[in-house]
Amino acid sequence: MRGIFYNNSEKRLRSGWRILVFLILFWCLAALTLAIKPLFGSMTKREYLENFSLMIIGILAISATLSVWISRKYLDKKSFVSLGLKPSKRAWTDLFFGFLLSAAMAGIFLFIAVKLNLVEINSINWEHRSFDLTTLSGYKSMMQTFAMATLVFLLLEHVLVGYWEELVFRGYLFQNMSSGMGRLPAILLSCVIYGVVHSMNPNATLLSSSIIILFGFLRIYGYLATGMLWLSMGMHIGWNFFQGPIFGFAASGHQTATWLELEILEPNWLSGGSFGPEGSLLIIPIVLLALLAMKVWSNRGRMTFSKQPLIS
Repeated sequence: MRGIFYNNSEKRLRSGWRILVFLILFWCLAALTLAIKPLFGSMTKREYLENFSLMIIGILAISATLSVWISRKYLDKKSFVSLGLKPSKRAWTDLFFGFLLSAAMAGIFLFIAVKLNLVEINSINWEHRSFDLTTLSGYKSMMQTFAMATLVFLLLEHVLVGYWEELVFRGYLFQNMSSGMGRLPAILLSCVIYGVVHSMNPNATLLSSSIIILFGFLRIYGYLATGMLWLSMGMHIGWNFFQGPIFGFAASGHQTATWLELEILEPNWLSGGSFGPEGSLLIIPIVLLALLAMKVWSNRGRMTFSKQPLIS
């Protein structure tokens, strides 16, 4: 009976139970985002999520970090950095390359969409003004326009989102799934879970959820190609930041203040509609080109698939 829960040879819980304990811990800590809502007065859940998004994302990032650190140390019996978080010069170059690669992906999609008359650029939003971020009205004003304060604020949000989602999905969950069921089944299951999670986003469709599965593999590939999470984090941050705040598309169904003001035309299966580029078939060849670019980048004198095979 003990063998169902405990791996005697590894002297730790089996991977499935480790994942379950981690998820319970993470959900309990993340629940603070809703537990503290009454402290900010009577407002709807939507108003709370919109007006205090940076605080909420910050709590999620802290919750993810604590949950992963505790689970990694006491359940996995390994170090936090062994997930692929070792700081180095290579870490910075991977982050920067991933960020720029995602910028190129979003830019190529915008160019193609405009050329195919799927998108019209109506205006460029930019205001030179200061904001009082100590008040809720100042925050609302900032998010209704686009200026340097807005740019910095949204970049910080996307840095935190890219960090904690990669730490959880491609870090703790995927690597423990690989340990328990093997790499290939873990890749397939992880990608499907990523698609299902994003299917709950606003304006999601069957097509967008299927394409998100492909994006899940794009993120996993970043880890597999380098043995680190930095490339995937850079791409995650860059993709959300450039497709949304800079180029004006919805980011996985979420809309924020944007530099470019776009009019998205039909058909939605080509333009992405109100979900964004991840809801468009046109993004698929762009993702495939990005995978090729990642392979070339990872082979530049560093860990290659000949040293760490995709399936082991």
